[in-house]
Parts: sequence; structure tokens; C-alpha cells
Amino acid sequence: MKIKQLILAGVITSAMSVPAMAADWFVGGAAGYQQNTYKLDSSVDGTKEKEKDMAYQLRVGKYINDNSRVYGTYGYNSEDLGKQQTFLLSYDYLVPLGQSNVNWFVGATAGMTHTSIKEADLSSGDNFVWGGQTGFVYNINDNWSTEIGYQYLKQDYEKEVGNGANNSTFSLNGTQQVYLAIDYKF
Repeated sequence: MKIKQLILAGVITSAMSVPAMAADWFVGGAAGYQQNTYKLDSSVDGTKEKEKDMAYQLRVGKYINDNSRVYGTYGYNSEDLGKQQTFLLSYDYLVPLGQSNVNWFVGATAGMTHTSIKEADLSSGDNFVWGGQTGFVYNINDNWSTEIGYQYLKQDYEKEVGNGANNSTFSLNGTQQVYLAIDYKF
């Protein structure tokens, strides 16, 4: 737990220590395909299930300079097993690819997620998440950009279920997402 708190503190401190300089703010949205990996460990056997469905994001952030950006994201995903809302803070390092309008980015993310499982005996929970992302940003013009990316989040949702004789642990271990975003800079 201490490592998770240190990671979250580092991301928040980095975002808060952004110098007040002339930089571009941006707002945007994204839609993508999300895969959650659930695991059920029981005294009899263990099973793994992967749920796949659409995910949506709203985000706001700031380009610190030509090579760095920070942003906050609200995300929503609903699938057969349940729904999930994420509140994330991210940092990306951008690498220009030649003289083109394309940048490759790689970054880190930390935040909280609220997971609600549709099964009656599983309660919802708020959990710490952390991970990383990579992808490509294409600057359409001075105000508009689009990006395609991949994000992985390590999750810690875990609930005990059972009827007394058979006890099991139900967990959400990780989330992968491929997305397409569009942002407006001002």
C-alpha cells in the first residue's frame, strides 16, 4: 500500500508543481474499447473471465511545454458484469517524429476507480489504480489534435463471496484500453 501511496503522491506533486507559464490548456473526449480481466478464486477451482465493451472519457489538461502534458480524466465503462467510473491524473512525455505534426507519447497514470458489480452479493468499491499509456498525437492545426492510444491500468478491486461452505475471492486485476481521442487547445 505504501508504494501505491508514493506513486499517487508523486503524480499529484508533479502536476501541482507545473510552473505558471504560457502553455496551452486543452479539453477533449475519447471513445474506445476496454477489456477488464476478472478472476474468481475458489476452494474448488479458479476461473478467469475477460469482459470487453466500449469506454468513454472526458478530459482536461495542460501542455507544460512542447514535450510534456498533464491532464485529468473521467472515464465510464459499462459491461455485462458491471460498470466502472475512473478518475485519473496522467503525465505524458511527447516525442516529435521528424518535421511532421505527429508526436509519440508515453506516460504514467494514477487515480481512483469506482467499480459496481451487478451480482447481488458483491458490493461496489473505490480502489486505487495505476498504470501507463502510449500512442500517437496528430496536431490537425493550432487548436485541434487527435490521438490514438493504448492504456493499461492495474486494479485492486477484490471482494470475498461465499455461502459458508464454499468461499471465493472475486477480483478485477487489470484493464486494457485502446482509444481514439480528439482535443481542443485554447
